[in-house]
Amino acid sequence: MTWLLRLQGGSLRPLRVNSMNIAVCIPWSSPFIWTRFTEASLNVKAPPGVNLQWVFGRGWSPARRHTDAIEKALNMGAELICIFGADQVPPPDLIERLYARFVEGYHVISALVPARGYFEHNINTKPFQPLAWRWKSTPLNENGKPVFRQYRNQELDGDMIEVIKADGTVQPIHIIGSGCIMFHKDHILSLQRPWFTETFDPLTYRRQATMDTHFSWRLINEAGATLWCDTGIKIGHLTDMLIDDTFQDRFDDFMDKSKPTSESAIVERKCPV
Repeated sequence: MTWLLRLQGGSLRPLRVNSMNIAVCIPWSSPFIWTRFTEASLNVKAPPGVNLQWVFGRGWSPARRHTDAIEKALNMGAELICIFGADQVPPPDLIERLYARFVEGYHVISALVPARGYFEHNINTKPFQPLAWRWKSTPLNENGKPVFRQYRNQELDGDMIEVIKADGTVQPIHIIGSGCIMFHKDHILSLQRPWFTETFDPLTYRRQATMDTHFSWRLINEAGATLWCDTGIKIGHLTDMLIDDTFQDRFDDFMDKSKPTSESAIVERKCPV
């Protein structure tokens, strides 16, 4: 079967998908790794007729680890590259579903990953919500002319983007993290080097988490791709959590018998008399 891959400038390249080499790139340098990630990854199935390889990226920073993994994947002859975080839990059919979307014509396909906590600059979001964004429509002034602004970052210009709704559909997006994203090698090769860069505050040396979202936008802006998100794929995000004395008050509704979220109501639904 042959598909047409759209590249920068709108050009099309024939692409055979009856046999494919896919590399899952894991940006991870630590000698220690999450047990749940390892167990889940061992159960991830390869699509029929696909050669699936897993490769780890090493380096001193997230940008270097991403770059190292992709360089290794290209050297191994990978045609499709899937970046996946080692602090996440993939479903067994993850690659099958992403590859099926690719065959359907979604040539840069991603999946949502729940956030670790709450980020106040993400307007109208909930704690731990999976996040991907689209540009909002350009506003018009009183004369009906578009008002253009230069986007800087989410903290300063959060009103220019909107978080998509995870309704189980495949949606076009403009910005997403690199927790789970699959693309063709021609897309990454269409980008100028470096593919990934770190941004930090020169006074505090605090790293700003824009490396992966900037990369996703470059796939659109430089590689000429359309970025898609399959909101039906469910991925877990692992974290350590210290339980302190505030946790007992965070779920008061669990003790309120009048609410459907209470312990007694849940037991009643599961074990009706």
